[in-house]
Amino acid sequence: MSKHVLCYGDSMSWGIVPGTRQRHPYEQRWTGVLQSLLGAGVRVVEECLNGRTTAWDDPFRPQRNGRDLLLPILHSHAPIDLVVLFLGTNDLQSMYGVGAYESSLGAGVLVDIVQGCRSEPMEAAPKVLLVAPPRIGRPCGAMEEKFRGAAEKSAQFSRCYRRVADERGCFFLDAAELIQASEVDGVHLDAPQHRQFAVGIHRPVAQILDLPQAQAEG
Repeated sequence: MSKHVLCYGDSMSWGIVPGTRQRHPYEQRWTGVLQSLLGAGVRVVEECLNGRTTAWDDPFRPQRNGRDLLLPILHSHAPIDLVVLFLGTNDLQSMYGVGAYESSLGAGVLVDIVQGCRSEPMEAAPKVLLVAPPRIGRPCGAMEEKFRGAAEKSAQFSRCYRRVADERGCFFLDAAELIQASEVDGVHLDAPQHRQFAVGIHRPVAQILDLPQAQAEG
């Protein structure tokens, strides 16, 4: 029986090409690379949306609040063995006026939703891997005003998100230990960073899913 991994994210996972509104091809996005590494016995499901936050409403673009959409998506893709929550970068947009601590509270709400989910035909809630977003670099171009002051705030992602994972007993991964933002816009990921993240998250995902050694090694 195949295992199912749902990746719930924003433009980091959607794969926006830094400095553009284009998208990295599937085989270059970290989700696509992870699918390749895990092999046919695992299905990696992308549920990623540009501008998605953990729990904040975008006044200019509707349906970007990750809290509101998560439960219907869980029901839609059930059965799910693991949910990778990779959100928070957009919370630091200047218009929201919040920091990493508040973002981690939003992430905690998402973990709670997954851990409380009993979608048919699942007998238990999916496992959760909470990913602390990487640090924001020097936002430039279209990102400069949007993420004004966010670089300093993002340095607290690791600490705040780890606390949430510890409190809820879910798995944790610090993306800042694996990747860094592109110099092109200071926020998004270049193709090599997508691959690097996929390689870094591959082993934890394989271990959580209790895959055979060959799949865990890729």
